[in-house]
Amino acid sequence: MSLRDCILRARAAGELDADRSAAALELFDDLERGYSKRMNGDAAKRQAAADTIVAVERETVEKIRRDRLQARRAQHIAGQMDAYRNARGEEDYGAAMMAHLDPDELAPFENVVSRQSTVKGAIHQRMSEVLFTFRQTVLGGRRNEVQLDNMVRELFGENTGDAAARELAIAWREASDYARLRFNDAGGRIARRDDWGLPQSHDSLKVRQVDYATWRDFIAPKLDMARMVDDRTGLPFTSERLELALKDVFETIRTEGWSKKNPSGAGASSAGGGKALANRRLDHRFLVFKDADTWMAYNERFGETDPFSAMVSHIDGMARDIAMMEVLGPNPSAMLRWMEERSLKQAALRDAEGGGGKSMDSARSAIDKSRAMYDHLTGKANAPIHGGWGRTFAGLRHILQSAQLGSAAISAITDLNFQRIAAAHNGLPQAKVIARVVKLLASEEDRKLAVRLGLIAENWSSVALGQQRFVGDVTGPAWAQRMSTAVMNLSGLSPWTQAGRWAFGMEFMGHLADQAGKRFDALDAPMQDALRRYGIGPDGWDAIRKTDLYDHQGATFLRPDDIALREDLAPDLRDRLSNSVMQMIQTEMEYAVPSSSLRGKVMLLGDAPPGTWRGEFMRSSMMYKNFAVTLLSTHVRRAALQARSKTGFQRGTYAMNLVISTTVMGALAMQLKDLTKGRDPRAMDNREFWGAALLQGGGLGIFGDLLTSDVNRFGGGLAETLAGPVVSFANDVRRLTIGNAMQLGNDEDTRFGAELTHFLRRYTPGGSLWYARLGYERLLLDRLQLWTDPKARRSFRARESKLHRETGQRSWWRQGRLAPDRAPDFSNVSSR
Repeated sequence: MSLRDCILRARAAGELDADRSAAALELFDDLERGYSKRMNGDAAKRQAAADTIVAVERETVEKIRRDRLQARRAQHIAGQMDAYRNARGEEDYGAAMMAHLDPDELAPFENVVSRQSTVKGAIHQRMSEVLFTFRQTVLGGRRNEVQLDNMVRELFGENTGDAAARELAIAWREASDYARLRFNDAGGRIARRDDWGLPQSHDSLKVRQVDYATWRDFIAPKLDMARMVDDRTGLPFTSERLELALKDVFETIRTEGWSKKNPSGAGASSAGGGKALANRRLDHRFLVFKDADTWMAYNERFGETDPFSAMVSHIDGMARDIAMMEVLGPNPSAMLRWMEERSLKQAALRDAEGGGGKSMDSARSAIDKSRAMYDHLTGKANAPIHGGWGRTFAGLRHILQSAQLGSAAISAITDLNFQRIAAAHNGLPQAKVIARVVKLLASEEDRKLAVRLGLIAENWSSVALGQQRFVGDVTGPAWAQRMSTAVMNLSGLSPWTQAGRWAFGMEFMGHLADQAGKRFDALDAPMQDALRRYGIGPDGWDAIRKTDLYDHQGATFLRPDDIALREDLAPDLRDRLSNSVMQMIQTEMEYAVPSSSLRGKVMLLGDAPPGTWRGEFMRSSMMYKNFAVTLLSTHVRRAALQARSKTGFQRGTYAMNLVISTTVMGALAMQLKDLTKGRDPRAMDNREFWGAALLQGGGLGIFGDLLTSDVNRFGGGLAETLAGPVVSFANDVRRLTIGNAMQLGNDEDTRFGAELTHFLRRYTPGGSLWYARLGYERLLLDRLQLWTDPKARRSFRARESKLHRETGQRSWWRQGRLAPDRAPDFSNVSSR
């Protein structure tokens, strides 16, 4: 019987499904055609049959392994969904489903977002010197570019004579291999390749600009065909299969992966529906370049990043995929659908018992949110529908950020309060956390230590740490990202944010080390509560506290990674405990320094994709509101849960602490901002001030402006504030161009000079830097307005009068003056 007959018979008997049998037949035909060119017909068939059998056996074994992992995760998740209780103490499968994606105060089990941070931190820990050596400059450039080039060459087997570059290459290999092994343990199958140097990035827009023949003719001479192995057979490619494989790579890049997706969502998988995530990383290791020069030549022509950014992007993608597979199984999308069906079934049964349809409505709402959360996790929600429009608007948002967020560092002074609240809630010494922030800002060695402890080096590896706190949107052209990154660094926001996050994480590990000598029941109540929130009880703590402590110059830390390396614990137990401890640290870090949250992104953007009018309008209207939404999903939600769970006086203590301290810190930020604008402090004896302070402390200072004035800090009213900075920018461009042209045609006074300086004041990149803005405005923009606007001085006086009338303030450096009139007058603080 021929192999073809065997495959068809196995399909008819149900031993092979339709997709796998079709793939086996296709492979057999391809191999037979290839071998027939150098063998006789019978020999070609025998060799093709033997290789196909090997491939089918490999796939079968791998499918069985993935099916078992998927089934084990489904059983585990079912138990967690059954045990979950919402704030009302009820079973809630929909909320439990979302809690598997994003942290939930009521869910002691793992979630994808926290696990992604945990994995990324572990990888960064192993390549800390690489991240430090090639971290960005203040202006967004790359440090040590010559050594980076040498490192790339070392990775491809060249001896550059640069010992430091060789050590960095070894560190990268260790980190990337750790990611590979962890990916495989979660259900993946990436073979070790000693000749693998770097991941290859591809710019889909550049690839789309050429046809397949042009792309193949450029890349083919640069590939080492002999080392490119067909993963299905484990053998070198035949020329025919290699051609087909290259076409598949080209189409995958050109269509951004859609050529491999089944629109119906059906297809072979370990749990039904869609290609298992466990298979996808094979695509990223297929191309084997001859050497560093060929890799760099392709990267320059069709790539989208420099070598360091390609490494960081690869690590970020691996961390995301590992997290999704460890939490949701080898096929996360199939698991999510299974959870959805479970939620719908529970809701239907409840409504059948008299729920009146409310349970089903709640379940469907949770499913919609979960799907949107999943799309944001995978990146689908940020994939532009119209690539050109998407990039254009993303670039414009970066320009606006560079022009308007230069003083956001002053707003971030409220972090000190959130760190204090988070430290107290978890039983950490509050003063130590704040002192550690200052130390990290000054000490390079302490910053390196933070990464060696397993904390993510966000400010070394990302171009967007500062602005993502207030915007959330960090995509866009590289040049625009560098512009906004430079302002975030120069303003101090990014270094301050990173120092705050590291300080809290380090103090948490240090405090765990200090408590290691105590049994669970001897710990302070806040620490016991913190451990329980993340699924660590007395037995777990007893195992954790026996871990050898990490010592650095006399300071000890309990590192989660050291728990994972324990040989005296069962593998499943040590993995669970190390992940739980790191999840606790990473999640509480979000309370200490709120930046962005998955739930917040869904609340702000939903499923509106970029590159569409709806998506771009949503991204404009939600700019600068990300921080406030993150507070809602962290501290405000925690305060609400505390109010439900506590009794008597305790019910409102967290909320009152949050509101009062946030308002006070918001008042401080407002006064500091006014001083940097050349104004005296505001009077504080009125409701308008304290209302604005509350909004300022909660990240909505732009609306607080409207309490004391009819315009916000950027010069717009309520309608423009709601529409967002992009719409305001478009309106200002219209006024400056078309509006002035129409006025000129009607012989009206255009006031072009005043409008030009107004435009420059709002949209000059770097013009809002808190320590440079006042000099820029007084010495340059005011001069420009005086030269171009005959009514400039009248306008200056009117603005000063309005300021005093609305807020009781006066300017210590008035508009139109080359130097300050006097020092700031602080007597205004107590009375108007």
